[in-house]
Amino acid sequence: MALSPQIIANKGEALYKNKFQSEYEAKYTGKFVAIDVASEEASVADSPEDAIAAAQKKNPDGLFHLVKVGSPGVYRLGYTQGNYRDWIFR
Repeated sequence: MALSPQIIANKGEALYKNKFQSEYEAKYTGKFVAIDVASEEASVADSPEDAIAAAQKKNPDGLFHLVKVGSPGVYRLGYTQGNYRDWIFR
């Protein structure tokens, strides 16, 4: 059965919060974690690409949720309009 992106994200967030968050925020703030939602294994790296690559080495067919440790999201989104700039995630 194929999982939707929303189900993968929900499972990944739950795994991160319940299994990894407290330890990883003490050790790996600012790094990236790819969580395989099936095996519940996590791979930590300095960049999102490296975290996914490390996770794919463990399980090439895995379904991964990406987290930036200590941040509300993996990427910051923002926009500019004229001379005005605003960041959606701070």
